[in-house]
Amino acid sequence: MIANVRPALCAALALGALACAGAGHPPAKERSAMDSTPKSDLSKVDHVILGIGDLQKGIEELESRTGVRAEFGGAHPGRGTQNALISLGEHHYLEILAPNPKEKGSEMTAELRKLTALTPVGWAARANDLLATQRLLRSHGAQTGEIRPGARKRPDGTRLAWKTLDYTSPASPLLPFFIEWDHATAHPSATSPGGCRLADLFLEDPNPAVLRDALRAADVGVEVREGKESRIHLSLACPKGTVDF
Repeated sequence: MIANVRPALCAALALGALACAGAGHPPAKERSAMDSTPKSDLSKVDHVILGIGDLQKGIEELESRTGVRAEFGGAHPGRGTQNALISLGEHHYLEILAPNPKEKGSEMTAELRKLTALTPVGWAARANDLLATQRLLRSHGAQTGEIRPGARKRPDGTRLAWKTLDYTSPASPLLPFFIEWDHATAHPSATSPGGCRLADLFLEDPNPAVLRDALRAADVGVEVREGKESRIHLSLACPKGTVDF
């Protein structure tokens, strides 16, 4: 599946808030998989997104660091981006997101082109009923956009379909968007190259209480820590050990 690219993600890229999570920093040290203990409840994490300026470079970097080669997933028609995917175990996957040189660029793709290394730029939380999720969030004071349909064809012609929902308030590039898969669609975790698993995901922000409240409203148990800058931290347990982004 190609993740829906949210306005919030575009805005965050434009502000440079996401680049601090990886671009301009040395690659995170690879560690033994035994060193990583999940601190978040990852059960509702659907997928994580790493941005980079060139898709092929991102595929090669991921393979070099993890030992798993991502498979081309397809393009976002009209959005100017393309992706490649790996499975992170049951119901989790990783998407490399990069500009599509065959399409006209946008503000978001311009920011992606600035990323010279794989950088966490977003993530999605899984929902079984987006209408119920929308009502739940609004009942807790969070504001959301409208539910939007999405679809694409895999390179083999198989059609994937989904629906997404975004937070509009609080607005933060660290918060997830929510995705509900069509029941006839095979989840990418079952069709993408395997070998890695999602070991940990947590957020860091100068104002963690706002993010904690927003995630608690959606019953998403991803940890939020206080920090000097807004960052998404991602750990993968892979054939080459645990790799941090």
